[in-house]
Amino acid sequence: MKQALIIGLIGLLARTLSAAESSPQDKILSATKQLGDKPNYTWTTTTKEGDGSPGRVGPIDGKADKGGLTYLSFSIGGIPVEVYMNGPKGAAKALEGWQTFDEIAQTGGTPAAVVRFLRSYKAPGVESAALSEKVKDVKEAEGILSGELKEDSAKELLERGARRREGQDPPKIANPKGSVKFWIQNGALSKYEINIQGKVTAGDRESDVNRTTTVEIKDAGATKLELPVEAKQKMS
Repeated sequence: MKQALIIGLIGLLARTLSAAESSPQDKILSATKQLGDKPNYTWTTTTKEGDGSPGRVGPIDGKADKGGLTYLSFSIGGIPVEVYMNGPKGAAKALEGWQTFDEIAQTGGTPAAVVRFLRSYKAPGVESAALSEKVKDVKEAEGILSGELKEDSAKELLERGARRREGQDPPKIANPKGSVKFWIQNGALSKYEINIQGKVTAGDRESDVNRTTTVEIKDAGATKLELPVEAKQKMS
């Protein structure tokens, strides 16, 4: 009798642990870790505002390797931009040749704003792992795992995306909220989508934000990434 009871308790514990391991939250954590462990991958990021208009920066095509090297290609105002960065070091090329982030930022205006954006940019392997720990009430439906962003995390994302002039005080954020969706294929992250909403006040500019950013990942382990000599010289 006692032995049967012990066996029953062990079975119950095993089932409980198995359920916990396969919880929606754990699936997200595992999928983002798998992406981060890949030697390299490619992605495309698109952004849409609440009115359906595209974000200020055109679609971003990116590549990254496990060593931290990241390549970005996008356009601003119809001008194509290429970027290589690794940690705090980075170089970009637009109308002119390759320049360091510091050289670009010295010109002020839009170029300086772009450099601020690049310095805060996180490749999907890093960003998705951080997001997986910032969502709550995760649910799974029709192959999609989704959850609400914690308020301080939504506020952080709104601050990061706010327009502001060099030297201007950080923007004020009201009613921040957001959500994240994750798509997983064969245990690895293949796509995620972030929606953030809130009122942002920067200087005398006040705006209601409702922005959706979608990141689609592909070619994990099969992406080729080479640093051009000119860019490497600027980053050394």
